[in-house]
Amino acid sequence: MPKIVHSQNLSENTGRSVGAPALFGGLSAPVQDELRRGSIRRGFSDGQLIQHRGDLADGFWIIEKGQVKLGHYASSGEMQVLFILGPGDSFGELACLGYFPRVLDAEAVGLLEMLWVGDPVLSAVIASSPNMARELLRALSQQLQEALDHLIVFRNLSAPKRLAQRLLSLGEGKPAPVKLSIRQQELAELVGVSRMTIASALAQLEQLGLVSRHYRHLVINDPAALRRWMKS
Repeated sequence: MPKIVHSQNLSENTGRSVGAPALFGGLSAPVQDELRRGSIRRGFSDGQLIQHRGDLADGFWIIEKGQVKLGHYASSGEMQVLFILGPGDSFGELACLGYFPRVLDAEAVGLLEMLWVGDPVLSAVIASSPNMARELLRALSQQLQEALDHLIVFRNLSAPKRLAQRLLSLGEGKPAPVKLSIRQQELAELVGVSRMTIASALAQLEQLGLVSRHYRHLVINDPAALRRWMKS
């Protein structure tokens, strides 16, 4: 997926916080192209709300530029972040297919460009593609299997290793060094711990030479070494 933006020879990417690909990403290239052709381009500014939990699911989004964070707004007005998505990712397909209301709030991070694929377009592509049902089942099965695998492993790891797993998912498939545009508070929400715990875990990873911290971003110096340490 096209998530790389070159900046000072670093691969800048914040992608899915779980390993399973978006449903759209699991479809064949011809089907993806057909859905894109029927889409509408939309732009959003930093902090702009894209969808509310409970909204009607009448389509789904494909991210072209920028980032989106998804989660739940707390009573304080702060979002409890569950996913941070980047270019090439998509969201909202499952709710659209199942005619469910949205289960997550979505907010733009920075300047954002996305493609909106409405339900009529998706329904027409499904109806006209004889292999579409099989592709959807395959993509859904992969999502479920990888999500279960991550959940089983995640529950048995210490906070630093849970953080390492999240970082590896966010930078998956990118050459070292990998720059992740993400803040400590967002990492704390993704891992499910306090910001103080995340700061301590990051300090441990930095002391080991696995990551380096910077203003509003961090760098995975060697993803392979980080993965070996996580599994040790």
